[in-house]
Amino acid sequence: MHTAQDVGLYVVARLKNNLPELFEAARARFEAAPPTRVFRVGRDRVELWDADDFDPWQTLRWTTVRVIRYRQTKPDGTVYEAYWLTNFPTQMVSGQTLYLFAKSRWEIENQGFNDAKNRYGLEHVPHHHQNSLLIHWLLIVLALCIERLYRLRYLRRGTHCPKTAIELVRELRLSLAAPAYHDTS
Repeated sequence: MHTAQDVGLYVVARLKNNLPELFEAARARFEAAPPTRVFRVGRDRVELWDADDFDPWQTLRWTTVRVIRYRQTKPDGTVYEAYWLTNFPTQMVSGQTLYLFAKSRWEIENQGFNDAKNRYGLEHVPHHHQNSLLIHWLLIVLALCIERLYRLRYLRRGTHCPKTAIELVRELRLSLAAPAYHDTS
């Protein structure tokens, strides 16, 4: 969270029992109050609670923590509820937009991570150190690029002629290199 803030990014993260004091404070406040907003997403009814004045935990360098809670009720009566925390200011992003951000996380999870695991055999990131994460994801991107080059070479889709192996290697090397700019003055 600090790294994201240091580079000017905002955080939207799931709040669970991993931060018990903040979670309990949000639960107690939101259980005792009516929703801030009620709206529909398709056929689902969504109740939203939003407050931006929670105290940060001891090691967090934020001045305040914003928490949203949503309760999504499906037409069949199934209810989904979740809490999220963020440092987005209320003036910048509405609670409804934060709800959409939170829901889009599941799309990323399902379409990205599940695909990577089920189709490519990639497991959970084993280390959470900054350099370990960077190296892990760079290797994954390199592997996906090589897989894509293989598909371009060996799968006969479209009207293009298959490229030779050396043409694919050259394309890979060129795509990894910094763009060359020629001085035309």
